[in-house]
Parts: sequence; structure tokens; C-alpha cells
Amino acid sequence: MQETFTSPENKDGAAASTNHGEELGRKYTTAKGAVGDLADEVGKTARDQAGAVKSQASGWVQEKAGHIKEQASDTHAALISAVRHNPIQALAIAAGAGLLLGLLLHRGD
Repeated sequence: MQETFTSPENKDGAAASTNHGEELGRKYTTAKGAVGDLADEVGKTARDQAGAVKSQASGWVQEKAGHIKEQASDTHAALISAVRHNPIQALAIAAGAGLLLGLLLHRGD
């Protein structure tokens, strides 16, 4: 059987290795916590940015909807005015459009 001799140098090496392992464990735990904190911050920033974009988009849509409503109202008023000033012409246009639509729908049968 072979005997193992432990020299003072081997004892110091084992102690250094243990200390090094413990230090690596602490660094790992610290890094893991830092990565988790960073992920939380990235998530918070992404949510904030998404909220800002949603708010801007909502404002833009409401603004455009207001413009479309206004244009529709103006067009409606212009149409009513045109029909009141030219009732015979408006009736003839409506009759022609109805006849054309009737022919197109009847042709499909």
C-alpha cells in the first residue's frame, strides 16, 4: 500500500482551492441576482415604452376619427344643399343609380 504524504504546500493548495470555490459561488450568486435585476429593469422599460406607444397611437386614432367625422358631416351638409338646390337633377341621378344597381343585381341571377 502506498502512503500519501501531505506537505504543507498541499494543505495550502487545498485551502486555496476551497476558498476559490466559495468565492466563485458568491460571484455566481451575485451575478445571478444582477442578471435578474437587469431582466426586471428591461421588462419595466419595455412596459413603459409600450404604454407610451399605445397612448400615442390612441391619440392619433382619435384625432383621425375626429377629422373623418368632420369630413363626413361636411359632405352630408353639401349633399343636402345640392339636393335642395337641384331637386330634379338629384332625383334623376338617384333613379339612374337605382336602375343601374337593379340591372347589375338582376344580371347575377
